[in-house]
Order: sequence, then structure tokens, then C-alpha cells
Amino acid sequence: MNATSGWTRRRLIFTGAGGAFALAGLGALGLRQTRNGPPPAALALLATHLSLFDSVTVALLGPALPAEPALRSSELARVRTEAAKLLDSLPPGTRREFADLLTLLDLAPARALLGLTGGWEAGNASAIAAWFQALRTSSLGLKAQIYFALHDLVYGAFYAEPATWAVSGYPGPPYAALGLTPATVLPATPASPTRSGP
Repeated sequence: MNATSGWTRRRLIFTGAGGAFALAGLGALGLRQTRNGPPPAALALLATHLSLFDSVTVALLGPALPAEPALRSSELARVRTEAAKLLDSLPPGTRREFADLLTLLDLAPARALLGLTGGWEAGNASAIAAWFQALRTSSLGLKAQIYFALHDLVYGAFYAEPATWAVSGYPGPPYAALGLTPATVLPATPASPTRSGP
């Protein structure tokens, strides 16, 4: 992954997630989790909310994930690792707010307020997928913002691996489609002029 594409994905998540953390409505009901100190490391955070994050990933990626159980499990682990890298690159305040969001979504009352019945177990996959689509098209800004925050994180993590691009028919960045590499596309840093004489 080159530096430019990495920055773009981080920027996507930052701008897409910014509004999703305006959880005033849930906070008014006493569900907002207030934390002091540094935010948790992202990989540990996602491990704490493992069923939630994996269910979100399956709901968003669907058939793009392998059908064979062992391969699917391996791909879900890869997506978690890439998502953690993206989260760890964000400012501490944003990471703390994302931790708040996951904590809220792991609370049954919060899920009920947002329209999801049941939990994150695999047997509830169809309800979770339908709920995500309802979030996406909701006229309530908070719901749509939660959808796009999670969408941008999961998709940014999934497509961090170039081998996944063919799944969606994406040939890769223009330089990749031409068989080039970033080194052949990005201009070289000009050398400093050499002084001759005093």
C-alpha cells in the first residue's frame, strides 16, 4: 500500500466518521460512555467487540467475502487488522469517540433505539444486513452517519489489500492498470544543487 492511497483511506474515514460521533440523542439517555486518558489500542478495541465488528463486516461486504468458513475467518481477521491500523492513525479524540460508538452498539437498549432487534450473533445476519440498509437510507442524520462511519472503515480496511480489487471489478489505481508502480508515477524529489566553489 502506498502512502498516498493510505492517506486517502484515512481521510475518508475521518471525514465520513466525523458526524457519526455526534451521539447527543443517545447521550441524553445516559448511554454515552465518557472516558479519560488515552483511547484503547484499536486492535484490542475490535477484539473486545469481536462479534459486533465481524457482523458489521459481513453485512457490508457480503459475497465479497470467501464462502469457505476457514478462508472467511482468515479474511475477517485481516480486515480487523487493517481496520485497526486505520483507527490507530486517527487523532485520539476521534478514536475515543469510535470506541464510544462500538460500546453503544454493543448495548441492547442502544441497538433497539437505532432499530435493531437481537444481537450480533451469526443467526441474526439477515436482520443485521436489513438494519444496515435502513441506516443508510434513514432520513435521521445520526443513523446515516453511523452507517457511513462503519462503511468507510470496513471498506477502507478490506480494499487495503490489492488482491481484493478484482472482486468488485476495480482494476486498481490508474498506474496499476497500466502495469506501473508508484515509484514510476510520482516525481522524484529534485536533488539539491551542488555548489562549486566558495
